[in-house]
Amino acid sequence: MFNVEVTYQTLSQYLNEVREIIQEHTDLRWIVAEVAKVDIDKNGHYRFELVEKKDNEIIAQADAVVWRSNIGTVYDFINNTGMNLQKGIKILFLGKAIFHEKHGFKLNILQIDPSYTVGDMALKKKEVIERLTKEGLIDKNKSIEIPLVIQRIAVVSSEYAAGYEDFLKILRENSYGFKFYIKLFDAFVQGESAVSSLVQAFQDCKAEANLFDVVVLIRGGGSVADLACFNEYELAKTIALMPIPIFTGIGHTRDETVADFVSSKSFKTPSEVAKFIIERAVEFDTKIENLKKSIIHRTETLLKIELSKNEGLINRFQIAGKNLKERLAKNFELLIKTLHNSTLKKVHSQREKIFSIKHELLRQTNLCIKSEEIKMTNIENKLKNKMEEHINKTNFKLSSFKDKIVAKISNILTIKNLQIEGYGEKLNLLHPENILKRGYSITYVNGRVLKNSKDVKVGSKVQIQLYRGKILGNVIKKEEEHGELKLF
Repeated sequence: MFNVEVTYQTLSQYLNEVREIIQEHTDLRWIVAEVAKVDIDKNGHYRFELVEKKDNEIIAQADAVVWRSNIGTVYDFINNTGMNLQKGIKILFLGKAIFHEKHGFKLNILQIDPSYTVGDMALKKKEVIERLTKEGLIDKNKSIEIPLVIQRIAVVSSEYAAGYEDFLKILRENSYGFKFYIKLFDAFVQGESAVSSLVQAFQDCKAEANLFDVVVLIRGGGSVADLACFNEYELAKTIALMPIPIFTGIGHTRDETVADFVSSKSFKTPSEVAKFIIERAVEFDTKIENLKKSIIHRTETLLKIELSKNEGLINRFQIAGKNLKERLAKNFELLIKTLHNSTLKKVHSQREKIFSIKHELLRQTNLCIKSEEIKMTNIENKLKNKMEEHINKTNFKLSSFKDKIVAKISNILTIKNLQIEGYGEKLNLLHPENILKRGYSITYVNGRVLKNSKDVKVGSKVQIQLYRGKILGNVIKKEEEHGELKLF
């Protein structure tokens, strides 16, 4: 095809030259990249896919490796940061480009700086908090008043989150007998879909906000990287804009997440959230009881004061009357009687005032008590109505499920009966009497059915059974068949 001589190299020769160039002209460098993928191969080597992004678009990408002989740098990173090397985190590493004719280009990671990753995550968290503060969202949810009694609770969590069961157990098994209505808005609390899933769960909850007193965000602990989704701006903004108070019980033991900053109240664990809700109910119950006792005590005190005043007034008039009687003697007896009668009238009048005050205090006390009883009764009725509604829905579902099962079983029985009838017809066709009707016969020798000509001798007596009647005879000749049976 060509008239000139072509100089060529094999692929391995060319790639060997590339390898030598890379080895000769590349040095150890500190490099920043985001982990897009990480695996441990069967030989114990850590293999990475690293990327660099700009405006959320990948502008650079390369494979990298930490050889098993250098695995200590991975352990140092985990021990110093409290997180695993995983997708989504940024790392600063000391590395060098390597190339192999068969395995291609990659970066050899010799050392990873844990302080950079921690600092990068802290910087992102700080930027989100500053943005929320600038937008006036950081304290927005905190400004919403928390109800005196928290009974209707929305929970945003995964059904399988570590702290969710603990939260439910503490509320449902409280020693005070308080009842709570709890509804779960299921969401992912870890991984790539966590933020969008949590935001959607809060949006669903917001649509029913009038049904709840508070929303509780539950996770149940994890590494710094595991909790990274709770530092995202979109989730924090959603929490800040919720129309009812948000409590967080994420289960962290170190710094607060951004979700904790924007929530109405934050707790270290889901169990502490449950305990706070119960304690708040106990405080309200105690206040009501103390108010009742205070009203009764004040009423009794007022009665004692008025009675004491009345008794003092009587004593003073009695002494005055006695002294006046002694000084004026008999000449002023009429005047003394007049004063005495006047005194009795005043005492009677004071008693009526005391009884009127006592009656009014008792009336006001009863009104207060009845008012609180009506409120408590309304709350109890609402809880009962919710439970009855839930039970009715459950019973309807069970009834519907039962009808479907009965119908399914009925169809199965009908099909099986048809199959049995078909088997009966087949058995009837195979009955010996029906076979004889079609022109076949049965030959007996000495009472046994004859199947092979080898089993009978010439001269033997045979009995042939037909559909109607029998034939008796002697064997005068027989032929033996070998190989495949051919009837016709």
